[in-house]
Amino acid sequence: MKIAIMTQPLGHNYGGMIQAWALQQVLKNAGHEPITIDRQVDAKSPAYRAARFGYHTLQKILGKRKVPINLERYLPDILQHTHAFIDQHISMSELLNSTEKLKAHFKREQYDAVIVGSDQTWRPKYSPKIDNFFLDFLQGNDIKRIAYASSFGVDEWEFTEEQTRRCAPLAKHFDAISVREKSGVALCKTHLGVEATHVLDPTLLVGREAYEALYKNKDIPERQGIYTYILDQADWKNQVVETAKQVLKKPQYSNQRKTDLSKFSKSNLDDYKMPSLEGWVKGFSDADFVITDSFHGTVFSIIFNKPFISLINPSRGASRFYSIADELGLTHRLLNSYDKNIVDELLNTPVDYANVNRKLGLLVEESERFLTESLKN
Repeated sequence: MKIAIMTQPLGHNYGGMIQAWALQQVLKNAGHEPITIDRQVDAKSPAYRAARFGYHTLQKILGKRKVPINLERYLPDILQHTHAFIDQHISMSELLNSTEKLKAHFKREQYDAVIVGSDQTWRPKYSPKIDNFFLDFLQGNDIKRIAYASSFGVDEWEFTEEQTRRCAPLAKHFDAISVREKSGVALCKTHLGVEATHVLDPTLLVGREAYEALYKNKDIPERQGIYTYILDQADWKNQVVETAKQVLKKPQYSNQRKTDLSKFSKSNLDDYKMPSLEGWVKGFSDADFVITDSFHGTVFSIIFNKPFISLINPSRGASRFYSIADELGLTHRLLNSYDKNIVDELLNTPVDYANVNRKLGLLVEESERFLTESLKN
């Protein structure tokens, strides 16, 4: 089958890219032809862009804007490594930045099915035009509609009344719906009026060997120690890392840009470039211990069977962490504040990966079954 995949814009986030790659791998291994739709934010008129520039300039003057005003012009350089991964490993459509372009693309390509997911595709503030991720542009089209591991990101309902009014009827046209978090099952039933199945993130459906193959022939140095992947800095998170360095007596390393974009200066552009995704994956393989506040950082710690501590980001969505950790008996490895005694205990307590992998294997079978049956029926 020729299958379109609707997910969030790729390139800025390792987790977003690797889940997009993983879902394509799962579908290709099943004999399908997947293409990820490059849905970007809507095209804007010159007048809108001028007004936005003026607003952002004022925000910068007032000290309210952290991201540089003219950052967009430097993004091709900043994202060159991640875009190289996408170009090489993910089959993409042309850039589509409006509903009309989506309609035209789907009419021309004649897909057999469309999958929405995974990642936080059903979180309004993260997805460009949330209606598109409920396939509003396919009204009148009898194409098979599936949601695989689509995520709301949080436990509470973030849709406005108007968004709910528009999206609930669209959800009822899906042939099968699955969500990445347990809480998403209840959100679907309560607010969209549809039944949903809880499944795994697609990254967990791909074997470790496939990830190792991504970096096998790359010139990426071997590293050892404590691998940190922290998206939002905080004092208590730094305390966890410093305690780990002292207790484990190992160095810290990471695979992130050297300097935060809020301090952007074109004079030292290399400091703001995102390192390669292959290096990010290999970081987990090399690690003696992982500390992360990322959902996919947690997932890859599990994939590579590494001892880890996950630091919860409530603003980014805590339910994602608790959902997978609860299924695998790992909730004790999640922290939302610094407590030296608890950190010390986690640093000295191995993860029972024999038990984790047994549970994970059963969940993988269930998730694969959902995807197979949804595409077949």
